[in-house]
Amino acid sequence: MTFPTTPPLPGSPYLLAVAGPTVDLDQFAREALWMAQERDLALVLAVRTTPESWAQLMGFTTAADLTDFAERWDISLLSWRSSEDVDALLATWDHHAPAAVVFGARQGWAMRPGVPGAIANRMEKSARALNIEVISDPAQERSYTPVLGLAWRLDEQRPWYHAYVLSAFAVSLVAIMVKWLSGVLPAQSLAPLFLMAVVYSANAYGMAAASFTTLVSVGLFSYFFSNTKYELNFGLEDVVLLIVFLLVAGITSNLSGGLRRQASRAQRQAREARALFQLTRDIAIATDTTAIFRAIVQQCNDIFECDTVLLAPFSGGQPEDLSSVRASSLQTAYPPQATLTQDEIEAARWSYGHGKPAGRGSDVFQSIDVTFQPLTTAEGTVAVLALKGVSMTVVKSASFGRVIGSICRLAALAVEHTLRKQELETARIVSQTEGLRSALLSAISHDFGTPLASVIGSASSLLSYGNTYSPEVTQELLTTILEEAERLSRFVKNVMQMTRLESGALVPRMQWADVEDLISTSLDAAHRRLRSHEIYADTADVLPLVQVDFVLMESVLVNVLDNAAKYAPPETAIQVTARKAGNDVVIDIADEGRGIASEDLGAVFDKFYRTKHRDRTVPGTGLGLAICKGIVEAHGGTIEALSEGPGRGTTIRIRLPIRTPDMAAIAEV
Repeated sequence: MTFPTTPPLPGSPYLLAVAGPTVDLDQFAREALWMAQERDLALVLAVRTTPESWAQLMGFTTAADLTDFAERWDISLLSWRSSEDVDALLATWDHHAPAAVVFGARQGWAMRPGVPGAIANRMEKSARALNIEVISDPAQERSYTPVLGLAWRLDEQRPWYHAYVLSAFAVSLVAIMVKWLSGVLPAQSLAPLFLMAVVYSANAYGMAAASFTTLVSVGLFSYFFSNTKYELNFGLEDVVLLIVFLLVAGITSNLSGGLRRQASRAQRQAREARALFQLTRDIAIATDTTAIFRAIVQQCNDIFECDTVLLAPFSGGQPEDLSSVRASSLQTAYPPQATLTQDEIEAARWSYGHGKPAGRGSDVFQSIDVTFQPLTTAEGTVAVLALKGVSMTVVKSASFGRVIGSICRLAALAVEHTLRKQELETARIVSQTEGLRSALLSAISHDFGTPLASVIGSASSLLSYGNTYSPEVTQELLTTILEEAERLSRFVKNVMQMTRLESGALVPRMQWADVEDLISTSLDAAHRRLRSHEIYADTADVLPLVQVDFVLMESVLVNVLDNAAKYAPPETAIQVTARKAGNDVVIDIADEGRGIASEDLGAVFDKFYRTKHRDRTVPGTGLGLAICKGIVEAHGGTIEALSEGPGRGTTIRIRLPIRTPDMAAIAEV
């Protein structure tokens, strides 16, 4: 495999991936690209040159395929053939060394494709001398079976003798068949039947079992079915038969091994993709921090069959059973019943602080039987995964590194999103609290200060000069004191009601009431504030009873009437109407005041609305309509503001749902 030119090394930090020609070179290139992207590095792929014809014959990835892949993903390609080329490459490390090095499959023997072991060891030694990170071989778990090599054992999950016992049984069955057919056909013509046992053994168990089957088959045939029966005399025919059987065994085992590898890889990729998809879906539909933590932990438990603990800088709203266990800013977030030793906490602290794996399978804290994987984003480490019960074999496997890397990236993004969400929510609450505090202080300083000044002034005048005032002046000053004290009382009551509404402590005591009585009582309570306006009340002849808290609903109507009186000019009319509309009783309170712009209709029910708009020409805290909205909604109703625009008056419409009372309730009313 050759490339037309040797591109220069990138100027930025890069990862050097060294490989030889193999059938899985494209897969190694993809894994190396993933490693480079994970570390935010450029990728340089150094591939040992091979003649194009040889690569096509052996089924290797060709130069054209690799070049297209490199151009698509912006990968720099280097070619090397001998140790002299490697020396030239190592010489460039004096001024521009890679940040990390990873090696592809290594040669087991001279005819095996891959990176020669001597060259790989020399490059690895040079890298370690320069403190360059050497990444574990991602291909170490892949069983490369080159065309010129032999797949000696295909099934490593079962005991070694299993293949030989079943192969011997297969040969015995074929021998019985040959014995039965020898009465019909010449025995010499039945020798190829033993190929069935050889092919079966090669396909199922590999070249080692097939070689055993070949020797047993040739031996049985020579002993029982040759011209010299019951004697082991290997002649030329037996040697030719042995060679043919071995050739068939080698070809069959290689083909079967290749198919098994492809099937295994497809299954592994499907399993990994399914796991990552499941994790992505669980994170996407998670409604809170706890659900995100649970999704991450459960997927790790399912994939690696272990016990996983997530350590993050926040608890996720879970009970802190490990509240005494702290690792810098870490605390156990999920699951709450997890337990960690002090040594494990120290390892988690190190992994969190350095952003590198710790524990089993790493270079630090190797004595701990827990694997710690940091969840790292571009802004740093946000959490640590502790995997308890994962074997060293699994940790060292390439699939573990590949899958845990993908999981950590997804989990890191999810945890970082959770952190940002919490920070934004905290900032929002702080900002809102500060805004409300400022608005409340502004309202209190102005709206409490004005009536207090009137009360103090009137009272001090009466105390100092009361004996000189006429009865009319004295009465006027006392009336001022009463009205301003009532206004202060309303302000305090509004603040207290808003506090109770927001805390959930204000619960309506529902009772059946007549709407006309409710309106009449409210007008009586507000008569002093309405004395400069013309009041018109219009109710339908027959209105259904409503189920309300009479006191709270009266305060709603009084607040709305007071609001209308404040914003409508003196001598103008205030109209109160009540009617049935569908399943609701509708109460409208309309004034002829300044009106409201269409874009501000919804905002009038916000707390401190006037304060926000610096409307200080009318006294009040800006809490009245916000309290009305909270009380009406607590009754299951709605309240809205209607206006045709500035200067055209405002109508506050209250809708209360109609409920059907029983006879006892009607009698009580």
